Amino acid sequence: MNLRLRVSLTISLIGVACVAVMAYMLIDYKRKSIDQEIEAGTRVAIQLLQAILPSPVESALSIDPLASMTEYLSNVGRVRANEVRLYDSNNTLLYESPPSDYKAGRWAPDWFTALVAPGAEEVRLPIAQGSILITPDSSRSVLDAWDELWQFSLFFLVFFALLNVAVFLTLGHTLKPMKDIVTALSEIEQGNYNVRLDSYRLPEFDAISQTFNRMTSSLQDALIENARLAKEEQQRLAAELELEQNRRFTQLIQVKLEEERRAIARELHDELGQCVTAIKTIGTAIAAREQNNQNETRDNARTIVEVASHIYDVVHAMIRQLRPSALDHLGLNDAVAELVAQYRRQHPQLAIELTSEEGLNNFDENVNITVYRVIQECLTNAVKHADATHVNVGLALQAGAPDRLQIRVSDDGKGMDSELAESQRFGIVGIRERVQAFGGDVRFESDPGAGTTIVATLPLHQDTQ
Repeated sequence: MNLRLRVSLTISLIGVACVAVMAYMLIDYKRKSIDQEIEAGTRVAIQLLQAILPSPVESALSIDPLASMTEYLSNVGRVRANEVRLYDSNNTLLYESPPSDYKAGRWAPDWFTALVAPGAEEVRLPIAQGSILITPDSSRSVLDAWDELWQFSLFFLVFFALLNVAVFLTLGHTLKPMKDIVTALSEIEQGNYNVRLDSYRLPEFDAISQTFNRMTSSLQDALIENARLAKEEQQRLAAELELEQNRRFTQLIQVKLEEERRAIARELHDELGQCVTAIKTIGTAIAAREQNNQNETRDNARTIVEVASHIYDVVHAMIRQLRPSALDHLGLNDAVAELVAQYRRQHPQLAIELTSEEGLNNFDENVNITVYRVIQECLTNAVKHADATHVNVGLALQAGAPDRLQIRVSDDGKGMDSELAESQRFGIVGIRERVQAFGGDVRFESDPGAGTTIVATLPLHQDTQ
């Protein structure tokens, strides 16, 4: 049931209730009024008839007192709302009041008469040779009350009917914007947030319209913002996924590269190293023969020994570059110490200070080789590009995070600027990719002329063997 019908039904029920209450009040009023009227009319009729009744002496002297009484009553007619009847001593009806001409032929409904008509009793007056019966008659007063009640009820029913129609039409015109609002809400339910409401004359609906338009605008802006954020989040997740894939791929490349370096170093050590050693031994033996007096042969043998020694040194240097044997035999602390010592021998003009925490020899191979290569690249950059005179190398577990290893290398060189040499740029990129591929992070702190500090942090994976 819509609002218009509910309001109309409410007004109708109120109208019926008002008519019922007013009818009850009117009936009660009329009942009391008719009761008083009939009672007063009966008293007047009794007093009138008692006043005209002949005295006993007059009745004795009269030849026919009933005839004179009949004539008198005929002349009087009806006495207000009463019916008068004259009876002789044998209770024979001699006279009856004529019916009332007022609203003749019409009567109130029996149920209404039962509600309004008073319960007045008949009064019998004795006279000589007979009696007079006075019967109260309230039918005309009851009919008047019925006509008034009917007119009153009809008036109120017509009034409430017209009021109901007026309210129904007014509500229909007033609530017309509700159709637009419901339609707009349905559009929003279907996902169309571009819908807007017009302005309305009624301030209440106009306020609803403005609030609705602000709400839809906010929803539309929020959806656009959410879509943008979702797209950015999707792009971020895709970038993170790609970065993670690149990190794993880089880590795999580093592992494969180290395996190839180890294999090459092994081949150099096992094959070329042994051959060079054999050549050097043979040359030494040839040069050491005393019975051979050919100076040219001896000189050539010495040359072979010198060249073989040089090749041997070069091969072992290449082996150390490809795969530091200390990582396989000594551990991370000793391998880093050997690396620093090697740079000290090769570059005596560079002061290198190493600070290494004890107990760093139980990490797995990936951690060891990553730390070793990062320090090696930092020292190479300090020697080739920074023109440094002093380098500090620190290796320790990170404070407050014992599951992370921190590498800190700082120099007093010329620092880095935006125009890096190609080899230096590749070295920095290599450090970053190697650390990030291992799941760590790296930070570069440098200003032109103020030296460079490289801090790398690696997550630890302890070797369980």
